[in-house]
Amino acid sequence: MKQLHKQIDVLKVTDLSEDKMIVREMILVKVSVNHQTRPEINHLVVPFRASIVDVGKDSVTIQATGDDEKIEALIELLKPYGIKELARTGVTALARSKAQ
Repeated sequence: MKQLHKQIDVLKVTDLSEDKMIVREMILVKVSVNHQTRPEINHLVVPFRASIVDVGKDSVTIQATGDDEKIEALIELLKPYGIKELARTGVTALARSKAQ
């Protein structure tokens, strides 16, 4: 709670919808696993350049970043295994550098 009260107020907002931009979102997903599904999930996250950041007896936590389509595709593939928890940062973006 103390850390939240230390948050800096928004100083500037820029509308990037008209510019070329780099857009990313991060998710953390805790998925149910057993001895049979653990290797499947390990192989599933590789094409998404995601990583397993926590391993438990009956679950793994996966971290992934990317655009909305990539994030949604990963979530859809993980749903059959049983998503226990899911946290999303929301979209963040920066304008692309101008070519010289």
